[in-house]
Order: sequence, then structure tokens, then C-alpha cells
Amino acid sequence: MEVWNEVLTGLVLVAGGYWVIRTIWQWRLFRRSVYIEIYSGYIEYAFRKKSIPRLSESFYLKNEFGKHRIFYQIAQEKGADRPQAYILLLLNTGIYILNIKNQIGEVVLKKHGGREGKSPVEECRIFENRLRQRLGNTGVTMKPVVVFPQKANLSWEGSSDPDIPVIRRKELIRTVRELSENAEAVLADSQIDELYHQLADESIELERSRG
Repeated sequence: MEVWNEVLTGLVLVAGGYWVIRTIWQWRLFRRSVYIEIYSGYIEYAFRKKSIPRLSESFYLKNEFGKHRIFYQIAQEKGADRPQAYILLLLNTGIYILNIKNQIGEVVLKKHGGREGKSPVEECRIFENRLRQRLGNTGVTMKPVVVFPQKANLSWEGSSDPDIPVIRRKELIRTVRELSENAEAVLADSQIDELYHQLADESIELERSRG
């Protein structure tokens, strides 16, 4: 009996140790990601990340902006080496297209092109056009924002684009708040939900089927 108690204790300790290490690793990833600017903390994010519908709302954003929905989108153009991550933030004042970059260090920006192909602002314009087509060429206001990590040093070769802010992560909520404060409400709460489901239902059904 004592042997089984020791075995059980050992299994509990191993499982507990694995859970602690896994939680610490995920928390560190969370701290280095854009999620830290969107959710109230790691506990909320860990709860929500288990399903797409849960992930579409945030206690923090509700407090900042009221009614909202969040949709995560991966897009890859023909010939591109890697996919590009976008976050669509649906508010009463429109759809905020967040082009999430991961480059750190010195980043020199251009309005058009560059050694690696299209510039981030060009990517935003292309993605916005495709998003409008996907939503049926809706006339809803769309506001692109390019978001780099905090450790990126941003500079422009030539003039910046006045219509598309290029920022670092800690400026994200302040930038969206400023854009939103100067804009008229164009979407009712029900329209926000309708647009979200138009974007997300296919992914939600796929998630359920994998259940």
C-alpha cells in the first residue's frame, strides 16, 4: 500500500511540475505577444483561447470601447514566403485592421515596396480591399494600423503614410482610442455581431467539428 501511495505521489508531483512549467512558458509567450494589449491579463486570455467565440471578446476592450468583437485572420499572398497575421477589431466606429508584425531592432519603413516586397502599409491596403470584397463591398469604415513589437526602432525612408498609423504595441489601445474618439458611430451593436459571424462562422464550425 505504501508503494502505491509513493507512486501516486510521484505522479501527482510530475503532473504538477509539468503544469507549472507549461503555465510559466505560456505566460512568457503572452507577455511578448500583442495579446497583452488586448486582454485584461493572462488568466482571461488562458480562459478565452480555448474557443474562437470566447476569444472574440475582452473584458479590457469592453471597458475601453464598449461593444466590440475580435477576429484573428491569417492571410498569405501569392509568392509570399510566410503568412501575415491580422487582428480585426470591430467597434461601433468601424473595423480596425491591425497588421501585426514581429520584426525587432531597426525597421526602416517605406510607403511602397522594399527589399522584402510590399511595405506594411501596402499590405494593409490590399488586405482592406479583400476584406471589403469578402463582406460584400460593404461601405463600413475601415481603419488600418500597423503594429510592431515594443523592441522595434521605427523610422521612415521618405514620408510616412498619413492614413495608416505605424506604431509599437504599447501604443495600440491609445491609437485605436484616438481614432475612435474622432469618428462617428457607423455600426449598431447587432451589426457588429452580424459582421463578426460573417467572418468567423466558418472557423467556428471547423473548431466544433474538431471538437
